[in-house]
Amino acid sequence: MTSEPGARLDDLVLHLAALAGTPTLFNPYADTDPTVDGSDAPAIRRGNLGRYLRAFMDRDEIDLWLGEAPSRFGARRTGVPFSGEGYLADLSSRLAIAPFGIATDEALATRPSSTSRQIWSALPARLPLFWNAVMHHPHRVGTPLRNRTPTRSEITRHREALTLLIAAIRPRRILAIGRVAEGAAAGYDVPITYVRHPAQGGAAQFRAGVAEFGRDAS
Repeated sequence: MTSEPGARLDDLVLHLAALAGTPTLFNPYADTDPTVDGSDAPAIRRGNLGRYLRAFMDRDEIDLWLGEAPSRFGARRTGVPFSGEGYLADLSSRLAIAPFGIATDEALATRPSSTSRQIWSALPARLPLFWNAVMHHPHRVGTPLRNRTPTRSEITRHREALTLLIAAIRPRRILAIGRVAEGAAAGYDVPITYVRHPAQGGAAQFRAGVAEFGRDAS
């Protein structure tokens, strides 16, 4: 792989696309969901992720917000972590980049998950970089739109992607959203702060943790 940051980010997107999905792990960068996706959906999602990552390429002191995995209505559809279709316009505006593509054919936009709503409501003025311990969408057998927690083997398989990201972006800190993310973030020479995952009654603790994380940076 090449040493230039931009080329490393391109390699990262291709790496994610090359990781084969499974019957319970949907690869948004290579797989198509015929119930909602357009024919070129994987290419659009790859383009979205590449455009998103390159927006951070020349930034200093980047905070990395690390989650567990894409949700059914988030990066599974858009390719951008923590960002369903309803957030794409705001995200491209705040990053001052070209608009993201829409990969689905559904007429009605989906509602954002409670987790993404909590995360977006807690964002600082200086945007962090979003990522996940597993960048493919984990779901249950026979129910492709039902989220599940990623397994240890899946997290291990996606660790190379996280390693490539950290090498290219060089974040100053990692905000680990939940214990799964905290475990995945271990082993890098980057300070880690754990915050409670906002799901299942953890919203208030999540917001308090993010506020403290912000104060620590000042």
